[in-house]
Amino acid sequence: MTALLFFIGGWFGTVWWPGIEVDAPRPGGGDPWWTRWVHGAIGGAAAVAILGKLAAFSEPMPGILGAIAVGSVAAAITRPIVRMVTNRG
Repeated sequence: MTALLFFIGGWFGTVWWPGIEVDAPRPGGGDPWWTRWVHGAIGGAAAVAILGKLAAFSEPMPGILGAIAVGSVAAAITRPIVRMVTNRG
């Protein structure tokens, strides 16, 4: 159950950015709809894999913050690769 919670937290980390509270547009423009699914799956899987190795499953609440951070970093790494493959800049 905790792994699912970390997966969702990692997915959330891929779509969250600091301007979301004020409804600011995402820096660099929007992405095609399917890239959100790709980044979400990668971010969620990375969160479960990395936090599973760090024994974060024993304390779920700090692990959620870690899952959001890991998901955000995983999306930041894969976003330029996906844009390069899809020839979007």
